[in-house]
Amino acid sequence: MMRTLTAVLAILGNGPVARSLILALADSPLRVLMLDTYPLAQARPRLTERTIALALGSHRLLRRLGVAMPLTDAAAIRTVQITQQGISGRVLLEHGLLNAPEQRLGEVVGLEILTDALAMPLATCRTLQQESPGPLQALQWFPDRVQLDWPDLRVEAALTVVADGGHSELARLAGLRRMGWDHNRHAIIATVTPQQPLPGIAFEHFLESGPLAFLPIGKHQFSIVWSLRPGDASRVLDLSDADFLVALNRQRPSSLPPLVTTGPRSVYPLFFQRFWAEPGQRLALAGNAAQTLHPLAGQGYNLGLRDVLTLGALLREAAERGDDPGSRSLLADYSRTRRRDRLETIAFTETMNRLFSSPRLPLRLARAAALTLLDQTSLGKRELAARLAGILLPVQSAIPDLVTDGYHVR
Repeated sequence: MMRTLTAVLAILGNGPVARSLILALADSPLRVLMLDTYPLAQARPRLTERTIALALGSHRLLRRLGVAMPLTDAAAIRTVQITQQGISGRVLLEHGLLNAPEQRLGEVVGLEILTDALAMPLATCRTLQQESPGPLQALQWFPDRVQLDWPDLRVEAALTVVADGGHSELARLAGLRRMGWDHNRHAIIATVTPQQPLPGIAFEHFLESGPLAFLPIGKHQFSIVWSLRPGDASRVLDLSDADFLVALNRQRPSSLPPLVTTGPRSVYPLFFQRFWAEPGQRLALAGNAAQTLHPLAGQGYNLGLRDVLTLGALLREAAERGDDPGSRSLLADYSRTRRRDRLETIAFTETMNRLFSSPRLPLRLARAAALTLLDQTSLGKRELAARLAGILLPVQSAIPDLVTDGYHVR
């Protein structure tokens, strides 16, 4: 027998972005229904090897949502070193550029730890109901509601937020507009240990195949994201641990000590995509469901967090006025407010990836000169550090009702 549930707000997803939105609405009277769309018959993948780079701005936003910061076992990023293979020139971005009381540009935390930390405040949210119906089967929208259907569940909501990481069939079911391309690269993920500890430093090292990132994590280790062509990624994935370390040590930046141990490896494809919903569809997209970025600079969750903080503020304001939360005007405001921040972040990651992945010598020399010049320009470094740290955002994308003094996102 099919059950029917009604809610003001239905959220598709049960990950960090979905949970962050619920916390952003914790002080509102809106009844929220969170729907876990992960396939019921599939075992959930282990998250122990997956990490999230939290920008300083996100650290502050999460603390504002009631999450205890810093998170358990979080490793601070105090310095970011940017280099390219085989040629001189580097940029050092240090936390002192920002004069931040936290003395960090950001931190790296396990995805499982972040997800659990976000779940703790949810336990006290009295307006939240949770269901796990699996992948969405059908969707219809009407002038006053969206209807979501599963084999044994129907949900009717004034607004549906898609925050499931972009892995559902909703894009097809809703006929969303899409822009995107395949990078023809796969990312190798692993945890490695250097010969000597080097805490607080993150490395972004550009190879001809793409970026190779080393993010500090607990126990003086690094989480790596190594961009390779698909065939090369398959070969590297199949190497023994000893041969993998040999291959990785050939590519590591010279200032990083030799790597001596490695954990399990995994691989996933790299691509860019962006989706749009029409305002009349009563759909709001957030996080990877709205834009899937190259992992360069680790901006995915940080951008998604700003998505849901903005949407949450607009929904609270609408609730205070008694307005329709799925109205065209509210969704248009959400899209307009988020546009500049999204476009700048997308442009930065895609441009950096393309420019630094070209093997042409003139470009390599120009990049080396540009890195050297930037490293000598304190104002340029400060602005780059502030943007990467998520504390210097476009004025057009200011989060409504957020404190805007120098201690918070501005």
